[in-house]
Amino acid sequence: MFMPGAYSSRMSDAFPSGTGPSLLDLLIEWQEGVGDRDRLIQRLTQLGPEQGAQVQQLIQEVQNSLAPTPSHAAPPPSPAEWRSELMACRARVWPAPDPAGLLVGPDVMILTDGHAGTIVRDHGARTLPGSVAASLMLLCQTIIMAQNAVDAQELSRLQQQRITANSTSLSDIEPVQ
Repeated sequence: MFMPGAYSSRMSDAFPSGTGPSLLDLLIEWQEGVGDRDRLIQRLTQLGPEQGAQVQQLIQEVQNSLAPTPSHAAPPPSPAEWRSELMACRARVWPAPDPAGLLVGPDVMILTDGHAGTIVRDHGARTLPGSVAASLMLLCQTIIMAQNAVDAQELSRLQQQRITANSTSLSDIEPVQ
C-alpha cells in the first residue's frame, strides 16, 4: 500500500516550481481525500509527448513509497472484474525518448513505462511485475493505435460525405452560357 502521508509536505521535481503541485503531490492529495483524481489525470494528460520522464519519475516515487500490503487489505479483483476494468480504460502514451503509458479505468489508474508500473487506487497502490508492466504498455499503445484508426476511418467518412454533398449541390447549379 502506498503511504501518502509520508510525502505530503514535500514537493517533487515532477514540475518546475511555480506551476502548481507536483504529480506526486496531486496523487497524495487524491488518496488522502483532499484532492481530486481528475485533477491528477488532467495534469498527466497535459504532459507533452516528450515528457514521459515525468511519468517514469512518478512511477519510481510511488514504488519507493510503497509499504507492505497489510494482511487485512481488500482481496485483489477477480479476473472478470479486472477484465471489465481494463476494457473500460482510456489510454495515453508518451513515446520515446522516455516511453510511458497511462490507463485510466473507473476505479484504477495504471502507470507503466514497459519495465516498471504501478496500479493506483484511491486507497493505495501496488507495484506491477515487469512482465505485467510490459503487457500494459502494449495495451496502452494498442488502444491508442485503435483509436487513431477509428479516427482516421471517421475522418475519411466525413470527407467523403462532404465531397458527396458538395458534388450534389454543385450539380444543381446551372452552367453560365
